[in-house]
Amino acid sequence: MTRGYANSWTSVRLPEADLAELVLEVGAPLLSELGSRAPLEQAREVLALVVSFWNASVRASKRWERRRVKELNELKKQLQGQKCHGSATFDVLAERFNPHWLDPRLVEDWSYDEDSMGARRLTCTVGLPDGVRAEVPPPVDKRIAIGGVFLDEVRIRLDRTSSLSFPYARHSGAVAEDGTATVHAMMPAALQLFAEGRLQPVGGPPVDVNVSGRALGPMVLVEVRSAGERHDVATLVFKPRTSPGGTA
Repeated sequence: MTRGYANSWTSVRLPEADLAELVLEVGAPLLSELGSRAPLEQAREVLALVVSFWNASVRASKRWERRRVKELNELKKQLQGQKCHGSATFDVLAERFNPHWLDPRLVEDWSYDEDSMGARRLTCTVGLPDGVRAEVPPPVDKRIAIGGVFLDEVRIRLDRTSSLSFPYARHSGAVAEDGTATVHAMMPAALQLFAEGRLQPVGGPPVDVNVSGRALGPMVLVEVRSAGERHDVATLVFKPRTSPGGTA
């Protein structure tokens, strides 16, 4: 997430997960208590509550500099005394939403209907809070990925509610004629990849590497060093798994 100055926008990277599936996941305990054979209209009433809770929670998220908590507080009062599977309904919803607290998306509009086979489907259109706009990912031919993650998407936790990342221009890479790939990554991002197990030790199991849109396939890390006098940049050298020195 990037922030601008006064009268500017907050830019956020949108998650890839389907919003409708996440809303159903949050509302699953309420829907299960209602029962799969409940009338469609009753299920819609439950989902209307879940959507209201989702949107209120997004607006009240601690990720925003200016949180809007009024709607969530009012919903908490409204649900006071209501139970779901023996627990307070508000607490059940809050627990289910908690893994998605960084999701910036609002449910702008939704419908819940049965398809031709009788299966019920939730569809949602996505909105964003006031002052927030979607960040457009950079072109893939300018990005580097290791272990299935683009380096500019690596998040290094600063505290409970914020993290650090580096834009794609802070990372670079090149591929030699023999297939050797040399990646210059910001040191915190490289350490985070090691911590997550996405980047293996030198001589360890191969990982997928993508440099400037070119998928190199399984590559073995053969060397790690600082980039010259710049100790904030890690130079990572990879060789194809089948090449000399690249056998895992």
